[in-house]
Amino acid sequence: MKGYRFIAGAVCPSCGDLDSIMLKNDDSEIKCITCNYFKMKDEEFGKKGAKIIESIKIIND
Repeated sequence: MKGYRFIAGAVCPSCGDLDSIMLKNDDSEIKCITCNYFKMKDEEFGKKGAKIIESIKIIND
């Protein structure tokens, strides 16, 4: 998809599929091509001192 890039080694938090997560080029949203999981970046995310609640699991070989 134009405007997105794949995140190598990322695991979808919804379906658990490996290498299916795409990040929008402006880092405002992520989506899974397998299960259509979709998450927009919260407004609080970019503020100083804000804590990140959710993360994407990365598999290292």
